[in-house]
Amino acid sequence: MTNPDPLTVWDEAAQDLLALVHELSDEEWDRPALPGWTARDVLAHVAHLESEAAGFEQPAGGRVVVEPGRNRPMPTEVTEAGVAARRDRSVEDLLTEFERACVVRREAMTNVDRSDPKAPAPGLAGELGWDLRTWLTNRPIDLWVHEQDIRRATGRPMVTTSAGAAHVAAVMTAAFPAALRKLPAGTSVVAHVTGPQGRVLAARVGEDGRAAPVDPADGSDVTLEMDDATWLRLTGGRIAPADAAVVVTGDADVAAQVLRRLNVTP
Repeated sequence: MTNPDPLTVWDEAAQDLLALVHELSDEEWDRPALPGWTARDVLAHVAHLESEAAGFEQPAGGRVVVEPGRNRPMPTEVTEAGVAARRDRSVEDLLTEFERACVVRREAMTNVDRSDPKAPAPGLAGELGWDLRTWLTNRPIDLWVHEQDIRRATGRPMVTTSAGAAHVAAVMTAAFPAALRKLPAGTSVVAHVTGPQGRVLAARVGEDGRAAPVDPADGSDVTLEMDDATWLRLTGGRIAPADAAVVVTGDADVAAQVLRRLNVTP
């Protein structure tokens, strides 16, 4: 199976989010979506980062200077500045910025040489030390996760059938072994995930302390069972492990550590 084009996934995730935000009523924009952020603030956030990707000039106070680091997470001060600089804008203005940025970003990306995934990303992402692979991987995650934040805030169901959901699930599948870090050598965990993004995740800690994928048929010390919505909410830190609908078989302490460490999305 060939991997989907990252620009296509990015664009589809943006279009899914655009379709959602056009449904919201005036009252829904003020609903809390994340700690300190309303649904409107989430729109301001994605408008900010899409406008950065499109190369737009930022509003006063919308840019902060940070020390670059190799592919580190997006600094909180960067995202907070982008939202704060847009707090006096109307929802209509934010929607216009987001829509226009998606179009311009799509056009601009056709001229970006992607032959070297380790080459610096353009614009803000490159200034932060991100390479192309990291940038192209993270943008669809950000858009899909925030689509689900707005859905949750406004009482709409989570969507796990989209291209964005499939992209996030693929990235989180590769990240699963990292959830076993700091566990004793030989510890193995298998997670059975059901739903549109269903799969079986299995990893074991080696003698070097690092975990790697293994054949789930080899057995495990702990088995986790959950649906894809629960799994993806855990990986995004959108639900506490104690509140997640997960069936655990085996060592409860190991299970608790793994569920807590599934959260890899800033």
